Amino acid sequence: MHTLQVKERSAGKAGELRRSGFVPGVVYGPSIESTSISIARKDLQSLFSKITRSSLISLAIGDKEGTDVFLKVVDYDPITDEPLHVDFYHPDVDSPLNLEVPVRITGECVGLKSGGILNVLFNTIPVHGLARNVPALITIDVTDLDLGESIHISDVEFGEVEPMLPPERVIVTVMAPRGLLADEEEAEGDELAEGEEGEAAEATEEATAEE
Repeated sequence: MHTLQVKERSAGKAGELRRSGFVPGVVYGPSIESTSISIARKDLQSLFSKITRSSLISLAIGDKEGTDVFLKVVDYDPITDEPLHVDFYHPDVDSPLNLEVPVRITGECVGLKSGGILNVLFNTIPVHGLARNVPALITIDVTDLDLGESIHISDVEFGEVEPMLPPERVIVTVMAPRGLLADEEEAEGDELAEGEEGEAAEATEEATAEE
């Protein structure tokens, strides 16, 4: 679990905090009182480089023990793209919650070597479970995926959380390019035509024999 050290702050003076290298924020949840906090910008940016939106974070406020939280909302400066304000959410540890977990695709599928196109239909997957069991990432290895093949929800191991999508839902698939599909359709058409010609020839031979 990732740890972030923060300070409790009084309301207001957000602009002054930002000018001094800190980011104002708040932590809240169903079982705790909402608390305004400040975080060193460098610590926050370092944390952002290591976590996802479903990573559980231990938030240490001053000398208090760490509180388990999820990153809820980040407001960014539209010009500098620096964080202006951060919301952290502390879930009820004994109550399941719904959360979107990012998908990470690994491996180079064999279908790409045949000219296929990898199509990722979901960048995140909604799951239901206890906060401590929610994965930071759902990793899917597509190395063995060939043309026309797919990976479904039912093919993925979700541990102790439950996916909130049907088992047959496709997450990632390898699509054949249009040119290849056209060639296959043309080849099928040729085979069909040859078959029809063969049947016609057989019918003519049978008719001749009867005469």
